[in-house]
Amino acid sequence: MDLSWDENQWPNPGVSFGNLDQTSRVLKPENVLQEPFLTFAKAYFRYMQRAGKRKAFTEMRALRVLERALVNRTGGASIADVDGCILDAAAMLAREAYSAGVAYQAGRELAKLATFLSDERLVPRCLQWASPIARPADTVRTGRQAREERVRKLPDAAAVEAMAELFASHPSEPRDVFTTSLSAMLLCAPSRIAEVLALESECEVRETCKDGSISYGWRLWPGKGAAPYVKWIPGVMAPLAEEAIGRVRHMTQDARWLASWLERNPDQFPRHAQCPRVAEDDALSLDQIGAALGCLDVDSNYIRGEINRLGFFLRQGPITLRMLNEWVRSKLPKEFPWYDKDRGLRFADALFSCLSNLLDTERRVMPLVLKKPTSNTFNDDVGSRENSASIFERHGMSVDKSSKKLTSHQFRHLLNTMAQRGGMSQADIAHWSGRTSIEQNRVYDHLSEFEVVEMIKRHDPVLKTDSVVDSNLKLLADKVPMTRQEFDLLLVPTAHVTEYGYCVHDFVMAPCQRFRDCLNCSEQMCVKGDRRLARMQERLMQVNALVERASSEIANGTAGADRWFETHQMTQQRLAQLIEVMQSAQVPDGTLIRLRANQEFSPVRRALRKRSLALPPADGQTGMLDNG
Repeated sequence: MDLSWDENQWPNPGVSFGNLDQTSRVLKPENVLQEPFLTFAKAYFRYMQRAGKRKAFTEMRALRVLERALVNRTGGASIADVDGCILDAAAMLAREAYSAGVAYQAGRELAKLATFLSDERLVPRCLQWASPIARPADTVRTGRQAREERVRKLPDAAAVEAMAELFASHPSEPRDVFTTSLSAMLLCAPSRIAEVLALESECEVRETCKDGSISYGWRLWPGKGAAPYVKWIPGVMAPLAEEAIGRVRHMTQDARWLASWLERNPDQFPRHAQCPRVAEDDALSLDQIGAALGCLDVDSNYIRGEINRLGFFLRQGPITLRMLNEWVRSKLPKEFPWYDKDRGLRFADALFSCLSNLLDTERRVMPLVLKKPTSNTFNDDVGSRENSASIFERHGMSVDKSSKKLTSHQFRHLLNTMAQRGGMSQADIAHWSGRTSIEQNRVYDHLSEFEVVEMIKRHDPVLKTDSVVDSNLKLLADKVPMTRQEFDLLLVPTAHVTEYGYCVHDFVMAPCQRFRDCLNCSEQMCVKGDRRLARMQERLMQVNALVERASSEIANGTAGADRWFETHQMTQQRLAQLIEVMQSAQVPDGTLIRLRANQEFSPVRRALRKRSLALPPADGQTGMLDNG
């Protein structure tokens, strides 16, 4: 980058070193970062851009909040004063000054900055700091926030329909052709506007499929690290994409011709159609100068004013094409012949190469000056800029401007949401959108909770509300140890199935006090005749072995073995009692059995005893055998 160190605003990368009070594009002197932090900010920004080759200048958000935190806490702006408290204060400022997503990015950049300061020993202490700002949720499906998010990130239907109407009207003005054609292209495939603006003039690809049909796509270089690939356009949208590219290609052909001439003939004036056929050093008349500059059908006074504006004066001597060629060369873009050097795209090959003022509705086109349109050129024309007339206003669209406000990225959100609604796989959506990870799809998925439910029902008919559930109820009934009528007779409000029966513990009162020790719990209920008897017998065999082993360990003097012996012996006795009742012929099938545990601790029982209250008998329940 060609950067001037003494300037506080660098136009080429589009960065201004202003503090948190700076909100406009023009940097005000009173909002410049304080020294010596300003010098560090410039050096750090330049270093990070060189090291990472990044285009998103997110480090500036961290620098602004850090400078304000330093000023508030120390009264100065020295980077050497940064510590954990200063970074925490900067994170708090980021939460207050930025939206949730931007604040998260600022916190992440603050953490990188802290690591940089420690690694380069620019602070007297080691900074092991992590950002306290959590990443905001990628998607919110329900509630008011979800509705507001969908309205903000998805284009308004009325605006899309109005743009379609304008495209179908075959506009002739270059600005209208640019805006409508670019909108159509953004609706053909989920692309970032920078990717579309960086297309080659000959970007179209056509391949014959096995069934004889023709697949249509664009050779495209996606952003954010993905490799170049062909972005295929759905067949229903292919004619629209071809028409849009054809209109743009026709509108910008003069710019590509000029770029090609200037690149191949550095010492000659561009010999366009209106250029007078004279030698480079021949003196030009006033009319010839006007023709060379593309000023046709204008009076001589206008041509004189144009010559003076270019810095030439007739009274100082004759003007030649060679002199005009020097002026043309001085107006070339800084990176000429490159339109996008990172993508290897030249002005002579770029689809959106433009002549200066070609997309300006009020100024005359400058046929000898090249210009590269940006995303702002489009966004300003679709209503994102309050102080300028949008394309809808220029054509007298009757709907309110607020509903016709669009952004280029809303089309990308719309197509991703439509792909989600249509059931496209996450891998295909990520590839179609030019992403490196399917996790990034979540940010662009704006299906409502009702749409998600309908999709699930559509793919799984069993989940429909009118489906028969008797079979599911029967399967559930086979798994429970008692009938619903039997359960209704109980005096307990809750129950859940266990390995040997079911538990009637009320978790509203207290958590389980005997987790995974149901056999020694008085809230364990069993049903006579239940198939779980086999489990009890198998468990008794295991406990008998454990009792013998614990007894052997006691004889060998193993510390703590006596406690294990007592625990296993109690379990052994309770299992033997339970199995005896379960196998007794005197107990009818279906009888509910619960073993009493007098030693069991109970907060409720303890509280009742403290108040000298008599406990209600537990064996007076209908159909229940309380074995004590």
